[in-house]
Amino acid sequence: MPKPRATSSAERWSLVVALAVLVLACGCQRSGPPVTRSGAGANPAPADTAARNEDSADGAANVVRAYYRAIDERRYADAYRLWASDGAASGKTLEAFRTGFDSTAAVGVVPGTPGRIEGAAGSRYVEIPVHITAVATNGGRRTFAGIYTLRRSVVDGATPEQRAWRIHSAKIRPEK
Repeated sequence: MPKPRATSSAERWSLVVALAVLVLACGCQRSGPPVTRSGAGANPAPADTAARNEDSADGAANVVRAYYRAIDERRYADAYRLWASDGAASGKTLEAFRTGFDSTAAVGVVPGTPGRIEGAAGSRYVEIPVHITAVATNGGRRTFAGIYTLRRSVVDGATPEQRAWRIHSAKIRPEK
């Protein structure tokens, strides 16, 4: 069996930069099960389906699952639209969001127990703790942890889109 090739400093730096972009692009989180592509041969439903009219905290957690499933399946526009304001809450354009995953081979998330749904000025908010595993195209594996805050409108006259859970913000950090 051939001896594994040593990783150069430039390769390590490239991996660190790629993973930093991943964190910034997806707002990324604890090591879960092995990450695999789930879309091979499947005909997945749009990521938006998870966000529609399910007002429970579990419904919000399903949005986070759908977000990472869409990223893993390279359906970046679907993932981007799960951020509030049609993706603008991510702080990136769709193209910058997509580019942020250029060095990502696979990604998976394990949501924790959702927090309590809180109300404020016609909106509902819930925090979803997450653990993320990301695999770079060069085989490097990193884990991240943090919290996504999801929001939905509950005011009379709100559209179905406004009533759907959307990612409002994310606080994600690499695990050591």
